[in-house]
Amino acid sequence: MRPALLIAVIVALFALTNAQAGRDNRDQVIAASRAFDQAQLTGDRAELERYLAPDFRIVYSSGRVGDRTGFIANFTSPTLHIAEIRVEEPYYADLGRDAAIVGGIGIIRGTENGAAFEERFMYADTFVRRDGRWYAAYAQVTPFAATPAQP
Repeated sequence: MRPALLIAVIVALFALTNAQAGRDNRDQVIAASRAFDQAQLTGDRAELERYLAPDFRIVYSSGRVGDRTGFIANFTSPTLHIAEIRVEEPYYADLGRDAAIVGGIGIIRGTENGAAFEERFMYADTFVRRDGRWYAAYAQVTPFAATPAQP
């Protein structure tokens, strides 16, 4: 086989392998993201601990920065009852072999301390692969600007 043809075959095989790895990553990250959302919906401490990286950070819509411990405490609080978590306009960005962003428009409805709430926001969760598992390592929540009252 000619050297140039051999190099072309190797490059093509590498490209196909990388394309398959990208699809596999996407499927794995989306599955991890959905499981993470489900854990928030149900307040499942064990699953939240499973999907949150030890060094997890979140920037809430208020601008406050939180960590793994506070996030878990919030979503497992007995005063918080989430009825729905929905994602509109889902977004996925591959950041390489071991990182990706999952985001979109998040809608969360429920009650806290007996008072009903509904929040609508843009979010981006950064997932990283460590030791073969996908973890949420960073989250950013951005509120939508208030709509002016109509006269």
